[in-house]
Amino acid sequence: MKTFYIICLLGLFVLIGEVMSVVKCIHSDWLPPYKREIIYGAAALTGLGGIVGYFNIQDNKPNNIQ
Repeated sequence: MKTFYIICLLGLFVLIGEVMSVVKCIHSDWLPPYKREIIYGAAALTGLGGIVGYFNIQDNKPNNIQ
């Protein structure tokens, strides 16, 4: 029974990370370079969002984009 709770808890953390990845992808600025959008979007589509969703990825904006 204890193993069941651990597996459910781990699955919940992965699910929350996946949702965080999708939300971070949607709320990105969508201006070049698209580093943040590509990483979060690809992670959400491949299932790696459960891990990547907990990362905070910053976009490096060029100086001419405000």
